[in-house]
Amino acid sequence: MSSVYANGPFQLLTTPTYQLSEGEKPNEFVNAATHMALVHNLIIRSLNAMYLQAPHISAEQEKPFLQFAELWYRVVEHHHRTEEEILFPMLEEMSGDEDVMKENTKQHDAFQTGLALFASYVRQCLAHEKKFNGEEMVRAFHRFAPILWQHLSDEIPTLIGLERYGARTSGFYAKFAAEVEKTQRELGVLAGAVFVIATHDVEFEGGIHKDFPPIPSAVTWGLRNVAWWAHTDWWQFAPCDRQGKMRPLMIVAAS
Repeated sequence: MSSVYANGPFQLLTTPTYQLSEGEKPNEFVNAATHMALVHNLIIRSLNAMYLQAPHISAEQEKPFLQFAELWYRVVEHHHRTEEEILFPMLEEMSGDEDVMKENTKQHDAFQTGLALFASYVRQCLAHEKKFNGEEMVRAFHRFAPILWQHLSDEIPTLIGLERYGARTSGFYAKFAAEVEKTQRELGVLAGAVFVIATHDVEFEGGIHKDFPPIPSAVTWGLRNVAWWAHTDWWQFAPCDRQGKMRPLMIVAAS
């Protein structure tokens, strides 16, 4: 069987930086949208990995796979909650336009019910209240994932479009990032931080984003070589290896 990677069925987002003409320098809005696209691709790669592997999970693999899925949900929930509580109100205030993120907010509402049902299913399986069924999980993805993907895609041009407000929205992303950093402990180093390492492809778009996320190299080393091993059974289902390179989804290949 040929190798299967987590670059589909949900398409990864091309970053605005990658789309610039040769020699063109990115402005702060392109940089902000590129960073957000990379974050969204973490969600998409891991969504693809779960979608493709779910039907092939053995009984022995169920628990760590479900733990990976539950962490994915917590990452998505944290991401969208910080947008709704921090980013969207901030942009409304800075731009003076209360509708600036109106469509993005509607999209949050559109996939929220399906996402919550997915989380409930995963947690019930972990608590042995339901028996895990990979095909049932895939059906759960179908209820919300297309809308989620559309939102993740649509938000990128929205952020670039903030340039039209001029100086009023200048510096918005640095301000948002500083506020979000205060909440990062919610996901933990051994789970949330390593999740980023396990889902970011350092070779994506020719390796121009190899230094993402923007953290000290010593911290990255610690995540790859120390923290990784705390939940190494979870990361066997991740789209990337310990060095951040896309790898074949072994569960699919073995099936």
